[in-house]
Amino acid sequence: MNPDPALWSTRRQADAIRTRELSSRELLDAFAARIDQLNAVVNAVVTLDLERGHAAAAAADAVTARGDATGVLHGLPITVKDALAVAGLRSTGGAVELQDHVPAVDADVVAKVQAAGAFCFAKTNVPRWSGDLQTYNEMFGTTNNPWSTDLVPGGSSGGAATSVALGFTSFEIGTDIGGSIRIPSAYCGVTGHKPSFGLVPTGGYLDHVGGGTTEPDINVHGPIARSVDDLDLLLGVLAGPAPDRASAWHVELPPPRHGRIDEYRVAVWADDPACRVSAATSEAITAAGDVLAAAGATVRPDARPGIDAAAAAALGLGLLGAATTPAMSEDEYGFVLSLDGDPNLAPVDAQVVAAYAARHRDWLAMDRERAAVRRGWAAFFEHHDVLLCPVVAASPFAHLQAGSIADRMLEIDGVSRPYLDLVWWSILIGMAYLPSTVVPIGRTAGGLPIGVQIVGAYLDDRTTIAVARQLSDAMGGIEPPPFAIGAPPG
Repeated sequence: MNPDPALWSTRRQADAIRTRELSSRELLDAFAARIDQLNAVVNAVVTLDLERGHAAAAAADAVTARGDATGVLHGLPITVKDALAVAGLRSTGGAVELQDHVPAVDADVVAKVQAAGAFCFAKTNVPRWSGDLQTYNEMFGTTNNPWSTDLVPGGSSGGAATSVALGFTSFEIGTDIGGSIRIPSAYCGVTGHKPSFGLVPTGGYLDHVGGGTTEPDINVHGPIARSVDDLDLLLGVLAGPAPDRASAWHVELPPPRHGRIDEYRVAVWADDPACRVSAATSEAITAAGDVLAAAGATVRPDARPGIDAAAAAALGLGLLGAATTPAMSEDEYGFVLSLDGDPNLAPVDAQVVAAYAARHRDWLAMDRERAAVRRGWAAFFEHHDVLLCPVVAASPFAHLQAGSIADRMLEIDGVSRPYLDLVWWSILIGMAYLPSTVVPIGRTAGGLPIGVQIVGAYLDDRTTIAVARQLSDAMGGIEPPPFAIGAPPG
C-alpha cells in the first residue's frame, strides 16, 4: 500500500479515521499539501477553502473522539466538481455568468455524501456548462492530464478525475450526459461508474443560468475513485430518490447476477466499422476479455445487441443535443435555428445543428425510437451478463481549443476523424440509460492509460461493478500516475 494516506482508497481512509489511525485534519492536510505541490501544473482545483475544511475536519474529529461517528464516509475531505452546487462555496458550472455564484443549497449528491460524513473543501475544474471532452474555460483556464500535461484529462469531469488520480481528494462525484464520468476516468487512469439513469438524483446540476431544478434527459451523477470497492461503497450512498420523493420511495438494487466469475457470460465488442477505435484500444479490450476467460468466465467476442448501433448513436446525439439546449443563449439558439436544414452544411455540422434545433415534438419521436433501442439491449442482456466495449475511440489527445465541437478534427492511427467520433461509444450506452463501470486495463505504447466500459442491463449496476472488481484485481489494480508519487509530469 502506498504510504501516503492521500492515495489510499476511500474505504481505507474511512477505516483509518474511524479507528483513529488517522484524523480527519491529518487527511485534509495531506490533500492540501498535494494540491499545493502539484496543482499549479495540472490546474484541477479552482476554488480552495481550507478555512472551511479545517472547521469541518475539527468537528469530525470531535465526533470521532466521542465515539459517535456513524456515517460510512465520516471525516473524509473531498473536492467537488464545479458543475455541482455546494452551499456556501463558489460554484460556477465553468461559466462566467456564474463566476460569483455561491449557492444556498447543496446539490442532491453533495447533500447525500455530506449526510454520510464527508465534507467539501474545494471545487474542481470543468468546461463551460460541462459541454466538452476537454476541461477548460475562460475563468480558470486549462486542466492538464496527470499522466502527460500536454494532453487533455477528458471532460467534463476532467478536474475531478485528475484530482482523484493525484490524491487531492478522497473521491469525486462526476456528471455524465455524453461520457463525462467515463472518459475522464479512462484518460486519467482511475475508475468511475455511470449509474443507470434515474438511480441517483441530479438536482443542483449547474448546466445553465437557473439550472439545477430539473432532471436533464440522459444525465447522471456518479462516483469517481481509486478503487472499484469504493464505487460500490459510494453507489450505496448516492442511489436513492430525489428529496421530494423520499417520503414514499426507496431504492433496493439487485445484487450482482452471480457470485463467481466463472458463472458470468461476457460479451466483448472491441471495435465497430461504424466507429473505429485505435488499435491500442481494441487490443486492450480484447486482452481484457481474455483475462476474464482465463478466470473462468464464458466470453463471447462476436456477441452484439440486436440494434443498429450507428443509428442508435446518431439518435443519442440528437437526444443529447435536445437535453443540452438550455446551456445556449437566446442568440446562440436563434443562430442554430437559422442553420437548421441548410444544405451547405458539412454532414457533421448538419447533424449537430439538427440535434440542437429539436423541438419537443421531435424529442417525443426520438424518445419512441430510443424505447425500441432499449428493448433491443434488454433482450441482449437476457443472454449476456455484461458487455466489454470501448469508452472512447482513442487515447488522450493534445489540447485542442480552436473551433467548435462540430468542426474540430483529430488524428486516430493516422486517419483524420471528426472530434465527435470520440463520444460515439459513450453516447451509444448513455442514450439507452444503461449502467457502465470504467476501469483501467492497460497502457498505450507511450504509457497512457486505456479504460474499458463494463456495461450491464438497466439497474444491474451492482453486476457491472462486480465484474469490474474481478477484472481490476486480475490486472493488478489501479496505479497512480508517476506524477502523483514524485516523478516529473510527462
